[in-house]
Amino acid sequence: MEALNRKADIDRMHTRLLNLGLLLNVLAPAVLIFVGAFLKARGVGGNGISDLRVFFWVLIVVALSEIVVIYIIKRSFLSGSKAFQRSHRYVTAEQTLVQCAVIIFSLALAPTIYGLVYYLFGGTLERFILFAAITLFCFLVFKPKLEEISSFVKRQAGAEKNVREF
Repeated sequence: MEALNRKADIDRMHTRLLNLGLLLNVLAPAVLIFVGAFLKARGVGGNGISDLRVFFWVLIVVALSEIVVIYIIKRSFLSGSKAFQRSHRYVTAEQTLVQCAVIIFSLALAPTIYGLVYYLFGGTLERFILFAAITLFCFLVFKPKLEEISSFVKRQAGAEKNVREF
Protein backbone atom coordinates (compact mmCIF):
# COMPACT_ATOMS: atom_id res chain seq x y z
CA MET A 1 0.00 0.00 0.00
CA GLU A 2 1.35 3.37 -0.87
CA ALA A 3 1.16 6.29 1.48
CA LEU A 4 -1.70 8.75 1.41
CA ASN A 5 -0.03 11.92 0.29
CA ARG A 6 -2.28 13.63 -2.21
CA LYS A 7 -5.66 15.26 -1.66
CA ALA A 8 -7.23 12.73 -4.07
CA ASP A 9 -5.86 9.82 -2.03
CA ILE A 10 -7.24 11.27 1.18
CA ASP A 11 -10.64 11.87 -0.46
CA ARG A 12 -10.66 8.30 -1.78
CA MET A 13 -9.81 6.93 1.65
CA HIS A 14 -12.52 9.06 3.25
CA THR A 15 -15.05 7.72 0.76
CA ARG A 16 -13.98 4.12 1.40
CA LEU A 17 -14.34 4.57 5.15
CA LEU A 18 -17.77 6.18 4.78
CA ASN A 19 -18.90 3.32 2.55
CA LEU A 20 -17.68 0.80 5.11
CA GLY A 21 -19.60 2.67 7.81
CA LEU A 22 -22.76 2.77 5.74
CA LEU A 23 -22.47 -0.95 5.13
CA LEU A 24 -21.91 -1.87 8.78
CA ASN A 25 -24.04 0.74 10.51
CA VAL A 26 -26.94 1.37 8.15
CA LEU A 27 -27.38 -1.61 5.85
CA ALA A 28 -26.55 -4.32 8.41
CA PRO A 29 -29.04 -3.01 11.03
CA ALA A 30 -31.74 -2.77 8.35
CA VAL A 31 -31.05 -6.37 7.35
CA LEU A 32 -31.09 -7.48 11.00
CA ILE A 33 -34.44 -5.76 11.56
CA PHE A 34 -35.92 -7.59 8.58
CA VAL A 35 -34.37 -10.88 9.69
CA GLY A 36 -35.73 -10.39 13.21
CA ALA A 37 -39.21 -9.55 11.93
CA PHE A 38 -39.12 -12.54 9.58
CA LEU A 39 -38.02 -14.91 12.33
CA LYS A 40 -40.60 -13.55 14.75
CA ALA A 41 -43.33 -13.97 12.12
CA ARG A 42 -42.25 -17.61 11.66
CA GLY A 43 -42.60 -18.26 15.38
CA VAL A 44 -38.93 -18.18 16.33
CA GLY A 45 -38.20 -16.57 19.67
CA GLY A 46 -39.88 -16.10 22.98
CA ASN A 47 -43.56 -15.41 23.46
CA GLY A 48 -43.24 -12.40 25.69
CA ILE A 49 -41.23 -13.53 28.68
CA SER A 50 -42.76 -11.80 31.68
CA ASP A 51 -39.73 -9.97 33.06
CA LEU A 52 -37.79 -8.57 30.12
CA ARG A 53 -37.65 -5.06 31.63
CA VAL A 54 -34.47 -5.74 33.59
CA PHE A 55 -32.87 -7.42 30.56
CA PHE A 56 -33.85 -4.44 28.40
CA TRP A 57 -32.33 -1.91 30.80
CA VAL A 58 -29.12 -3.90 31.15
CA LEU A 59 -28.77 -4.01 27.37
CA ILE A 60 -29.51 -0.29 27.08
CA VAL A 61 -26.83 0.54 29.66
CA VAL A 62 -24.30 -1.67 27.85
CA ALA A 63 -25.24 -0.16 24.47
CA LEU A 64 -24.91 3.40 25.76
CA SER A 65 -21.61 2.63 27.48
CA GLU A 66 -20.25 1.57 24.11
CA ILE A 67 -20.52 5.19 22.99
CA VAL A 68 -17.87 6.10 25.56
CA VAL A 69 -15.73 3.13 24.53
CA ILE A 70 -15.94 4.11 20.87
CA TYR A 71 -14.89 7.68 21.74
CA ILE A 72 -11.87 6.46 23.70
CA ILE A 73 -10.80 4.04 20.97
CA LYS A 74 -11.16 6.65 18.24
CA ARG A 75 -9.10 9.19 20.19
CA SER A 76 -6.36 6.66 20.94
CA PHE A 77 -6.12 5.50 17.32
CA LEU A 78 -6.15 8.97 15.81
CA SER A 79 -3.80 10.51 18.35
CA GLY A 80 -0.88 9.28 16.28
CA SER A 81 0.92 7.62 19.15
CA LYS A 82 -0.13 4.19 17.99
CA ALA A 83 0.85 4.82 14.38
CA PHE A 84 3.91 2.65 14.59
CA GLN A 85 3.18 -0.69 16.18
CA ARG A 86 5.32 -2.11 18.94
CA SER A 87 6.94 -4.48 16.52
CA HIS A 88 9.43 -3.21 14.00
CA ARG A 89 7.10 -3.35 11.04
CA TYR A 90 5.80 -0.13 9.56
CA VAL A 91 2.06 0.49 9.60
CA THR A 92 0.77 2.94 7.01
CA ALA A 93 -1.75 5.65 7.77
CA GLU A 94 -4.23 3.91 5.50
CA GLN A 95 -3.93 0.64 7.42
CA THR A 96 -4.35 2.45 10.73
CA LEU A 97 -7.44 4.27 9.49
CA VAL A 98 -9.04 1.07 8.19
CA GLN A 99 -8.29 -0.77 11.45
CA CYS A 100 -9.77 2.07 13.45
CA ALA A 101 -12.88 2.23 11.26
CA VAL A 102 -13.53 -1.51 11.42
CA ILE A 103 -13.26 -1.51 15.21
CA ILE A 104 -15.45 1.57 15.63
CA PHE A 105 -18.12 0.46 13.17
CA SER A 106 -18.21 -3.04 14.66
CA LEU A 107 -18.65 -1.66 18.16
CA ALA A 108 -21.36 0.65 16.85
CA LEU A 109 -23.17 -2.34 15.31
CA ALA A 110 -23.27 -4.21 18.63
CA PRO A 111 -26.39 -2.41 19.98
CA THR A 112 -28.38 -3.64 17.01
CA ILE A 113 -27.26 -7.18 17.76
CA TYR A 114 -28.31 -6.67 21.39
CA GLY A 115 -31.67 -5.48 20.10
CA LEU A 116 -32.04 -8.56 17.93
CA VAL A 117 -31.36 -10.81 20.91
CA TYR A 118 -33.82 -8.84 23.02
CA TYR A 119 -36.44 -8.97 20.27
CA LEU A 120 -36.09 -12.71 19.78
CA PHE A 121 -36.44 -13.25 23.54
CA GLY A 122 -39.88 -11.68 23.27
CA GLY A 123 -39.27 -7.95 23.23
CA THR A 124 -41.12 -5.44 21.13
CA LEU A 125 -40.18 -4.26 17.66
CA GLU A 126 -40.15 -0.63 18.83
CA ARG A 127 -37.42 -1.36 21.36
CA PHE A 128 -35.46 -3.32 18.77
CA ILE A 129 -35.59 -0.28 16.51
CA LEU A 130 -34.38 1.83 19.45
CA PHE A 131 -31.22 -0.31 19.57
CA ALA A 132 -30.80 0.15 15.81
CA ALA A 133 -31.19 3.90 16.32
CA ILE A 134 -28.31 3.82 18.81
CA THR A 135 -26.19 2.21 16.10
CA LEU A 136 -27.18 4.90 13.61
CA PHE A 137 -26.44 7.59 16.20
CA CYS A 138 -22.96 6.13 16.74
CA PHE A 139 -22.33 6.17 13.00
CA LEU A 140 -23.43 9.78 12.67
CA VAL A 141 -21.30 10.93 15.60
CA PHE A 142 -18.17 8.84 14.97
CA LYS A 143 -18.06 8.66 11.17
CA PRO A 144 -14.69 9.59 9.72
CA LYS A 145 -14.35 13.26 8.96
CA LEU A 146 -12.16 14.54 6.14
CA GLU A 147 -10.41 17.04 8.42
CA GLU A 148 -9.51 14.28 10.93
CA ILE A 149 -8.12 12.07 8.21
CA SER A 150 -6.07 14.91 6.70
CA SER A 151 -4.56 15.93 10.03
CA PHE A 152 -3.85 12.29 10.91
CA VAL A 153 -2.05 11.75 7.59
CA LYS A 154 0.02 14.90 8.15
CA ARG A 155 1.03 13.75 11.63
CA GLN A 156 1.90 10.32 10.24
CA ALA A 157 4.06 11.87 7.53
CA GLY A 158 5.92 13.84 10.19
CA ALA A 159 6.37 10.75 12.36
CA GLU A 160 7.60 8.75 9.36
CA LYS A 161 10.13 11.46 8.57
CA ASN A 162 11.38 11.41 12.19
CA VAL A 163 11.73 7.61 12.14
CA ARG A 164 13.67 7.67 8.86
CA GLU A 165 16.05 10.29 10.26
CA PHE A 166 16.61 8.19 13.35
